[in-house]
Amino acid sequence: MYTVLVAENEPWVLKGIVKMVEEAGEEFEVVGACSNGEEAWSMIQEVWPMLLITDIMMPDLDGLSLCKRIKEHQLSLVSIIVSGYDNFQYAQKAMTYGVSEYLLKPLEFELLAETLNRSKEKLESLKHLNSYIVKFQTLLDNRQGLQPKLALNKQIELFQAVLRMGYIQQNVRVSLLNIFEHKLKMLLEECDVSFKDAPPYDASDDESIIRYYTVMLEKWYLSQNKAGESSMPKVIEQSCRYIKENFKEEITLTEMAALTNFSVSHFSTLFKKHTGSSLVNYVNGIKIEEAKKLLLSTSYSVSEITEIVGFSTTPYFSRVFKTTVGLSPLEYRKRMGT
Repeated sequence: MYTVLVAENEPWVLKGIVKMVEEAGEEFEVVGACSNGEEAWSMIQEVWPMLLITDIMMPDLDGLSLCKRIKEHQLSLVSIIVSGYDNFQYAQKAMTYGVSEYLLKPLEFELLAETLNRSKEKLESLKHLNSYIVKFQTLLDNRQGLQPKLALNKQIELFQAVLRMGYIQQNVRVSLLNIFEHKLKMLLEECDVSFKDAPPYDASDDESIIRYYTVMLEKWYLSQNKAGESSMPKVIEQSCRYIKENFKEEITLTEMAALTNFSVSHFSTLFKKHTGSSLVNYVNGIKIEEAKKLLLSTSYSVSEITEIVGFSTTPYFSRVFKTTVGLSPLEYRKRMGT
């Protein structure tokens, strides 16, 4: 499965691109859609997509600047820019930022499908990297119910495995370590914990790298123990209530950040810290619960329920439903219905 993030400030264009990606093949999964560059940057650090499709002109942070930031942080992902400007200088600059394709609007399905197929070779090379990111995020979320000490040991083992990856390109190893470091720094900053006194490390010395990440992880686990003693902030409670009342509408990180007077990054980290879920997964979870009720209490078709609960397309709804419930919508209706 190739995970995809789409960034486009025109809602109807965004919805169209998401639909085209989903129809291009089952191997492509849209894990996020956003309307500006800052939100895209925040989501990249949250869901770590393998492929980014971004408009070139967006508010807050444009597509070129977003791709430049990705390159500066040495993040390994395939980037495709969609632009309304047939401008050689734009295209040339995009290539210097590591962009794989520069497509012109209006975007046609055949062209995007061909582009996605051309990207498969690069995406395959990222699968191994992506699996490590998923493992790392899972351990941070502590979804396995592990004791902090055991979870810490497993994360150190994960770092050691990355450092032993001598057979992969050096830039992939660097990219993984940068991703891990950036994620930890974000979490520590959100907990008001300083990481400045972490021991300096030599990128060529594996032992010093392990010491560095061990100190950072220990700081984070300690802050989590303290945080567990406090209740959920009122602003997050209000956000959860707002989402439950408006889940049928399109709810974005940008919208929630504006409602709470936080930056996109601040809200995203705070929300996940206190709910244990990203905004996208939280909203989708509420949509799925409503869909389950409708499947059992009405005769609505799957496509009708898709629209009622607010999913962009039926294939996307069915995919999220099966991932969450373990059954397709129709299988759920058949098994659970009386």
